[in-house]
Amino acid sequence: MRIDWHSHVWRSEHLEPEWGPELDANVAPAPAPSALGHYDSHLRAMDAAGIDVAIVLALVSCHVELEIPNEYVADFVRANPTRAIGFASVDPNDPQAVDKLRYAATDLGLRGLKLSPPYQGFHPHSPEAWRVYEAAAELGLVVTFHQGGVFLRRGFLEYAYPSLLDRVARSFPTMKMIIAHVGQPWVPETVAVMFKNPNVFTDLSARYGRPWQLYGILMNLLDYGVWDRVLFGSDFPIYEPEDCLARFRTMGREPTNGLAPIDPALIDSIIEQRPLSLLGLDIPAPTHP
Repeated sequence: MRIDWHSHVWRSEHLEPEWGPELDANVAPAPAPSALGHYDSHLRAMDAAGIDVAIVLALVSCHVELEIPNEYVADFVRANPTRAIGFASVDPNDPQAVDKLRYAATDLGLRGLKLSPPYQGFHPHSPEAWRVYEAAAELGLVVTFHQGGVFLRRGFLEYAYPSLLDRVARSFPTMKMIIAHVGQPWVPETVAVMFKNPNVFTDLSARYGRPWQLYGILMNLLDYGVWDRVLFGSDFPIYEPEDCLARFRTMGREPTNGLAPIDPALIDSIIEQRPLSLLGLDIPAPTHP
C-alpha cells in the first residue's frame, strides 16, 4: 500500500487573512495552492501518483486566525472512507482544546492530531499543551507535529526545535508521533529524538525540491538506523505527490551534486513499505447492508 502521510484539504477562505497569502508569496510554486485544496483536486492528485491512502490534516491557529476545520476534513474522509484518514487539529491556547479534540475523535471519527507550536504559538512543554497530549494519548491518536522552520513572519521559531519533543516522546512512550518535514532545518535534532524514542517517526514532505538538503537528510537517517520510521508525504496541495515521487526516485538514479545515488531499494521501501499498521492505523472494513 502506498500512503501519503502528509496532505491537506482546504478552501481558500480557511487560510485568510494571513497564512494563505504568505504561503503563496513565500513558499509555493504557481499556481498558488491556497486555491487548490478542494476535495476533487486532492483525489485527482492522489490518483495520479498511485496513492492508495492519504493522511489528511486539519490545522487551526488562534494566533493567526487560521482554521482548516476538523469538520471539513471529517466530511472528506466520510465521503472517501477507503482513501483517506483524517487528523484533527486543536490549538492548545484555546481553553476548549481538549473538549474539541474529544469531539473530533469520538464524534467526527478523526484518527490523529496535528499540532504546530511555531504556528500556534505554544511551548511544547506548557501546561496547556500537556493537557492536549494527555487527551490524545487517552484517545489513542497519532500526533503529527510541524516542529521546524516556518514561512510566516509572525511564527515562533523559539518553539520550533525538534529536541523539545524529546520530553513529550519519553513521557508518552506508547503515543505515536510524527515530526513533519524532518524538522528542517534542525534535522540532526529530529534524528536524535527518533534515535532514542522508538515511538517517533518523521515524514519527508516538502523536502524533495531541495536535493542536496534531502541527500544529507537521508544520510543522517541511515547513519542512525532510523530508516524504518521514515514516511513519504507530499504536503499537497503545496506540492503534487506525483512530482514528489518523481523527484525522490531521481535520487536513486542520478548523482546529486556529484554525490553517489541513493540505493533505489531504500527509496522504494519508504514509498511502498510503510503500512498504516506501523502507526496503529487502518482503513475500516466496508460495511454491507
